[in-house]
Amino acid sequence: MALTQPHRGRAAEHGAALVSVAVRRIGLLVLALAGWELLARILDSRAVPAVAPAFDALVSTVPSGPFWAALGGTLQSWGLGMLLAAGIGLPLGLLIGSSPLAMRATRGVVEFLRTVPAIMLVPLAVLLFGATVEMKVVLITLSAVWPLLVHAAYGIGHVDAVARDSMRAFRLRRRDRVVFLYLPSALPLVATGLRVAATVALLISIGAEIVTSAPGIGYEIALGQANNAAPRSFVYVLLSGLLGVGINLGFGALERRVLFWHASQRARSTA
Repeated sequence: MALTQPHRGRAAEHGAALVSVAVRRIGLLVLALAGWELLARILDSRAVPAVAPAFDALVSTVPSGPFWAALGGTLQSWGLGMLLAAGIGLPLGLLIGSSPLAMRATRGVVEFLRTVPAIMLVPLAVLLFGATVEMKVVLITLSAVWPLLVHAAYGIGHVDAVARDSMRAFRLRRRDRVVFLYLPSALPLVATGLRVAATVALLISIGAEIVTSAPGIGYEIALGQANNAAPRSFVYVLLSGLLGVGINLGFGALERRVLFWHASQRARSTA
């Protein structure tokens, strides 16, 4: 069936928009590579490698076994730490947020503990566990549990008062109030807490690997710097950045899929 004139016009506009986006992204990539090359020529090449050596190191490093072992080591500790942090922070945050008295009683302690950088606990963690996966998991759990706890507590504590009173007036069971009111109200903030905690967990994992020489991406970064192999080290720096972007995008996509019914997601899809 032939397209009508309005359909042809919309198809042409859509194609032009895609071409425009592609041109802008390619231009931005070229500009970034040019800025990288200029920065490498101005600064010491031992700190910032040029584009060509970094690309050669990328081609030779990615297919190697140590690259995938480092990636697996970081992801393993990140995943275990996130599971433990979610298992502790989410139930505890929902429990605290459901009681105004508990919120007031724990606010000072939570605000103090969440500001303590987990990286300060590295000497104690190394003393107890050594430069191991267990050490990284403990540090990740201690750092990622607070965003989850705080977001869950505030999410469950800011339920719409009219909806809450209406459910009480209709004498709905507590289980129904939790399933159909409290949890749906808390989910958007819980999703935000998961994204924040996932990013913090990755940073702590890589930072601990750099400081303690525990196996992972951070260890390979430190090893490359120690051996004056800046291009190889830069490959792992680039990997850590791409990994962070990928984790954030993945959690964002999961949030949009799970919270498709929420007003914020509907507004974003229609924008």
